[in-house]
Amino acid sequence: MTVKRLLAATDLSARAERALGRATILARQSGADLVLLHVVDDDQPPPLVAAATRQAEKLLRAAAPDLDGARTEVLVRTGDPFEVVVQTADERAVDLVVMGAHRKRILRDVFTGTTIERVVRTGHHPVLMVNRAPDAPYRRAVVASDLSEASAQAMRTAAALGFLGAGEVSVVHAFLPLAKDMMAYAGVERDKIAEHVTRAAADARDKLAAFVCGHCPELQEHPLLVEEGEPIEVIRRVVERTDADLVVIGTRGHRGLKRVLLGSIADEVLRTLECDVLAVGPTASAEPTAPRSD
Repeated sequence: MTVKRLLAATDLSARAERALGRATILARQSGADLVLLHVVDDDQPPPLVAAATRQAEKLLRAAAPDLDGARTEVLVRTGDPFEVVVQTADERAVDLVVMGAHRKRILRDVFTGTTIERVVRTGHHPVLMVNRAPDAPYRRAVVASDLSEASAQAMRTAAALGFLGAGEVSVVHAFLPLAKDMMAYAGVERDKIAEHVTRAAADARDKLAAFVCGHCPELQEHPLLVEEGEPIEVIRRVVERTDADLVVIGTRGHRGLKRVLLGSIADEVLRTLECDVLAVGPTASAEPTAPRSD
C-alpha cells in the first residue's frame, strides 16, 4: 500500500509551510486524502481563542492545495498541540503524520522534548519531520538499522507507505568492535587489531544482510553499509556522503517518565540532522487504524 490519508499539522510558521509542501507532494503521488490541522492554545481568554481560531481557519483554507479529486479537510482545534495531533491522527485513521521542524527551546526541550518528538513518542502513527523545502519526491533515502524489532518495524512501514519504492536507498548499520580498545591498551599489534575490526565488520554485515532478508526483502538489492562508530555519527556520515534527503529510523517504546525524558538515537536524529526524517514508533502500523467510534 501507499499513503491513503495523511495528516499535516501546522503551526502556520514558515517551517510548517515546508511540511505542507511535502504533504502535498505525497498526497498527489498516491492520490491520498489530506487533513490540515492547526491547534490553538486554549490557555488564554476565550475571546482570544475564538479570534485565533477564525484566523487560523481562514489561513488554512487559503493554503489548502488542489489535490485533483482527493479530499482536503481543514481542522482547527484547541488544546495542547501534541495531544491534539495524536488524537486527531487516531480519529481520522491516517497512515502518516507530517510536521515541520519546530523551533527548539533548550531548557524546556531537555525535559519534555519538542512537539514533534512528543508526537513520535506517544502517538500511534509514523511521523515525517520535514526540514527541507520540498521540490520533488524523495531521491535518496538512508534506512538506519540496529537489528532490533524497532528498526524492522521502521523498514516495513517505510516500504509499505511507498518511501522505499523509488530512488536510491541505503541501509546503514553502525558497529563497535568491543575488544578493540582493550587490545590497544594491552599493546596488541596494530595489524592484529585491524584484523579483529575487519572480522567484526564482516560479522556485522552478515547479520545485517540476514536481518534485511528476514524483515524487508525488497531492500536486499540496495547497498548495505556497515561502518564502525557511534550510531548517530555513522548515520550523519552516510547522510552527508550520499546526500540523502530522507532518513528512516525506528524508535523504542518506554513507559511512564522514561517515555517523556529518555533520550535515544532517534531523538538525536530528529534534533540534529538537516534532512527529513521518517520516525516509526513501536505502535505505528503500516496499515491504517480503524476510525474511532467516539
